[in-house]
Amino acid sequence: MRNYILIISVILVDQALKYFVQTRMYLNESISVVGEFFRITYIMNKGAAFGILGDLDARIRIPFFLVVSLLFLGFVFFYFKKILAEGFLARISFSLIIGGAVGNLIDRIVFFGGVRDFIELGINVRYKFAVFNIADAAISTGVCLLIIHFMSSSKKEKNVS
Repeated sequence: MRNYILIISVILVDQALKYFVQTRMYLNESISVVGEFFRITYIMNKGAAFGILGDLDARIRIPFFLVVSLLFLGFVFFYFKKILAEGFLARISFSLIIGGAVGNLIDRIVFFGGVRDFIELGINVRYKFAVFNIADAAISTGVCLLIIHFMSSSKKEKNVS
């Protein structure tokens, strides 16, 4: 049950913050929060992470990302019951990944293939990270936690052998 609460929380926080930024800023507007290190920069990302494949023709890009997102979510949901038995860290990881994937999928459906991004981190112009959103952060955190889970699981298996 807690897993579903985390999934729904990620989706709601992601969508609420995207809506907040969208209704208060112009597209491509940027507001400094902490100097150049942290800015709220409202963009529409047509591609995947870091804008990958964003230049593809919309007739290819939009269906491609929708199909990939749905296949990924189908795969994760198919294995979700098995994942629940993997332990706490795996459950948290997959809950974050699912919540983030659904949050971005909602954007892709509602905004014709685009995803609203608004968090910009960096140190001056040379060292800027790609603009991202809460869903992206949840997915990235989930993947990192999943790697930690698999690394610790493989160490335990080696110690048992």
